[in-house]
Amino acid sequence: ELAEQQLEKSLAIDPKQAGVLQHWVHIRQKACQWPVYKHLPRISKNQMLMCTSPLAMLALHDDPGLQLLAAKNFVHRTYDFEEEFLSKDVNYQHEKTRIGYVSGDLCVHAVGLLLASVFEAHDKEKFDLYAYDFSPEDGSAQRERLKSSFVKCHDIRHMKDREVAEQILSDEIDILIDLHGLSSGARPEIFALHPAPTQGTYLGFIGTTGMTWFDFVLTDKYAMPDELVPYFTEQPVFLDQSFIPLVNNESEIRHAVRSEFGLPEDAFVMAAFGNVYKITPELFGSWVNILKRVPDAILWLIDDNATTTRNLQAHAVSQGLDLARLKFTPRAAHAEFLAKIKLADVFLDTYPYNCGSTTNDVIQAGTPIVTLSGKTMVSRMGGSILTHLGMTSNITQNYSEYENKVVELAAHRF
Repeated sequence: ELAEQQLEKSLAIDPKQAGVLQHWVHIRQKACQWPVYKHLPRISKNQMLMCTSPLAMLALHDDPGLQLLAAKNFVHRTYDFEEEFLSKDVNYQHEKTRIGYVSGDLCVHAVGLLLASVFEAHDKEKFDLYAYDFSPEDGSAQRERLKSSFVKCHDIRHMKDREVAEQILSDEIDILIDLHGLSSGARPEIFALHPAPTQGTYLGFIGTTGMTWFDFVLTDKYAMPDELVPYFTEQPVFLDQSFIPLVNNESEIRHAVRSEFGLPEDAFVMAAFGNVYKITPELFGSWVNILKRVPDAILWLIDDNATTTRNLQAHAVSQGLDLARLKFTPRAAHAEFLAKIKLADVFLDTYPYNCGSTTNDVIQAGTPIVTLSGKTMVSRMGGSILTHLGMTSNITQNYSEYENKVVELAAHRF
């Protein structure tokens, strides 16, 4: 609340601060402060829209045109470096194709948790993998496993972007893949220098980057149907299966009991553990509708922060809901998170920003998930995974179908 107040004071002094407005929009999303776009003096709705960050836009609107607009606007106002072509006219003749991955998330992170088995599954007879790594040293076994997948793992935390590009050029990388896109920590200037003849993006940002220096995006036919292709500056390279890796959890999930978390033993527990900024008023309204249709249902949410939790409780009360129907649980380590998911009767996917890595966790826990697929790549992640698994009956196309499917699962749980 204090951050929002200070941002508003700053905008009152100078309403032309795009960066301040951008953070104001996203902090209201994180707080579930609806409507996200409220009136501010001397700031038009157009300014709010044009200054919405690409990440915020993924969760606000299921509109590929708006997501492209947000990406292009952000890139234009944020990055002022010159595009160069360091790898122009190179013609490498390697026995094995050299693939370079650039990431700051090769650790216990949503991306890092998904990618270890992907790196290990590369055909070592055909490909040599290089990492350009600026991840934190978290001391985890996951980090060591990720690092061991590469022929060479360059620590670039203290290197300038041009130095990294020159290292990539020296390593004669054939294909360079960015694992950030427009997500936090991205280092796009490396790619703007074109240190590799072919460059693409994957997994870190589920939408177009709006950056002209990426040639391709790794996706699949469900996540990116033909009508979505024109809204990406990158050309799609289609994987045969879901573009979201399905990772087997190698450790046994702890047997937890509902009483540990204040959950009634005989309730129909609906877990919704997606990031809180992914909750929209429409989605929350749909969850409330389900609670009203299933008298013994409980909505189990993440207690992300006191402000958001208080706002969600207020929204529930405003829609005539008894607060006993909402349960909140704090964030937890990954192993404990899996134990919680296993206690739920159903997992409610978020929309228009579906869960990604979390959906993999839900599948591993054996808990049914209901997803809603829309018009954007980020709203089709859940459907992509369920299609690959042959579980298409839990894919819905609108809120009415979404609610009916959850109610149906509640009716057939016994």
